[in-house]
Amino acid sequence: MNTVEIRPDGLYLNNEKTRLLSGELHYFRVLPGGWRKRMKLMKDFGLTTITTYVPWNLHEPKEGEFSFEGLTDLPAFLKMAKEEGLYVWLRLSPYMCSEWEMGGLPSWLLKDRNLCVRSSDPEWMRRVKNYNKVLCEKVRPYQFTEGGPVILLGLENEYGSFGSDKEYLKTLRDDYRENGLVLPFTSANGADPFKFLNGTLPENWNGVDAQAVPGGIRDLEILDSMKLHKPLMCGEAWVGRIQFTGRSFSVNAEAEDCAAYFKKALEKDAAVNLYMFCGGTNFGFMNGSLDHSGKDQFTPLCTSYDYDAPVSEEGTPRDKFFAMRDVLDEALGKEKRPHVAPAYRAQTLPPIRLTEAAGLLENAPAIAEKHVFTGKPWCMEDLDQDYGFILYKTFIPYADTRKYHLKIDGLADRATIYLNGVYQGSMMREAENSDIFFSNPEGGAELAILVENCGRIDYGYNIYDRKGILGCVRFAIEQPNGSYLFNLANCMGFDTYTLPLRSLDGLTYAEKLPEKGLPAVYRAGFKAEAGVDTFLDMEGWHRGCVWVNGFNLGRYTELGPQRTLYVPGELLKEENVIEVLELHEPKDDLTVGTLDHAILDAPADEADVKFELK
Repeated sequence: MNTVEIRPDGLYLNNEKTRLLSGELHYFRVLPGGWRKRMKLMKDFGLTTITTYVPWNLHEPKEGEFSFEGLTDLPAFLKMAKEEGLYVWLRLSPYMCSEWEMGGLPSWLLKDRNLCVRSSDPEWMRRVKNYNKVLCEKVRPYQFTEGGPVILLGLENEYGSFGSDKEYLKTLRDDYRENGLVLPFTSANGADPFKFLNGTLPENWNGVDAQAVPGGIRDLEILDSMKLHKPLMCGEAWVGRIQFTGRSFSVNAEAEDCAAYFKKALEKDAAVNLYMFCGGTNFGFMNGSLDHSGKDQFTPLCTSYDYDAPVSEEGTPRDKFFAMRDVLDEALGKEKRPHVAPAYRAQTLPPIRLTEAAGLLENAPAIAEKHVFTGKPWCMEDLDQDYGFILYKTFIPYADTRKYHLKIDGLADRATIYLNGVYQGSMMREAENSDIFFSNPEGGAELAILVENCGRIDYGYNIYDRKGILGCVRFAIEQPNGSYLFNLANCMGFDTYTLPLRSLDGLTYAEKLPEKGLPAVYRAGFKAEAGVDTFLDMEGWHRGCVWVNGFNLGRYTELGPQRTLYVPGELLKEENVIEVLELHEPKDDLTVGTLDHAILDAPADEADVKFELK
């Protein structure tokens, strides 16, 4: 039987010391047709190991229903890694962070209000064990001890930044062992003793997370000073930066800084995991969000997870790739190689004019997964909804000429508001929103509130991030003299439609465009060269998401900094269909442009957190 050991002086495979040089490539952020191309770049660079998380929310999208095919075909990914001569460090922790929706935890966990995630809570562990039983069955044959490529297992991720329940870590460890996983466990945490000591088990191979800049070496030195009798390891060397919606993109680590960090880490004989080595995409609604209470307001991340990584979202090497490859070649005694990137071609198409439209509000009954009537607003999770949008409709029966100032308590995350089918404005959680008010006409009025789940919080104690309306809908009623009625009443009686938009089948399209400001899906056919990448240029559109041939590419917004959406060639045929959900107004000429390159650093409107019709 093959063996894997962590000794004080290093990693040993079959009693032979092996340097761990790894990089993150997430199979679920790259369509399967693009895996091998990126693996070959990792091999060319000189890496020995691929590191990847395992997203629970994709593998068990509904409790008891599992997926391991297509984008979630983990066994195929592991098999391909072995074919390419790469080991795998499998970070199979139930939680992964990774700026992913709810850190990879499935949203159906939130239906249980008493559940304590990432703890020894029996109800949490019951669900984890049910998932692990299926996951471990898929992973077990690919362990190095069984002749497979997997050499290390991630027990939990950055646990010291969430909790300190060591019994949970032990129970999780024991459950993996009971399911036949025998490889050494790892963890990654911040270098501060609070995070490191709370978040680890001493028998694990514990590494630190650090920015891949010269100053980041201090974190390795802190780890070294702890005298843990394990090899020195950087669990995540951050060679790039995440992108937030509505915030200007700034470089976290230049190529020269990454190379300098890498050189010093290698000189210390440290194991290094480059995060991210290959960028990717948060397809669909899979972007996470952050909320640092008291510091920054709730901020969703972009669809692109390019990360300014050595290998881009579309799988092309950057200067950063070659600068660090030079460092590794020198450390390994190899001759310096020319900086020549493999050939890459993307296509630019004629502007795609969208010729049909389907109003979202009137089509809601046809495409909703659930339609219920409740006395107060229910959140998504209470209705077994994971992602997308939720529509609340209520009726205000009595005419009133006074101003009704709308208040939505517990809004999560972004609402667009309509009165009798006319757009009134939008609101965003934790933002300084504009005042939305109206007077109620004769015969009463239907108030409709469309709420977008912008991505659940993926890190920290706020991870219990339910979506929709968590409180109530109410009005501050302004009297003619400017005073306000003493009023603590709330609206009652809501027709609620869940719109996860897993499929757009059922929409009724017409050539007539919807009224100004109303949400609609716009559709057209277009021709392309099959199998060749392109980038949709969403300039001129305001906010929404895009499907190509039924595949949800992700979100776009005029707030920036991401302007283009990556379309992997794997999705494209000679004849294609594009569908664009625009929440406000389409581009004037109803066209979507294409480019042969990404624009991910467009100017961002950092002051604007909502859309208002001009």
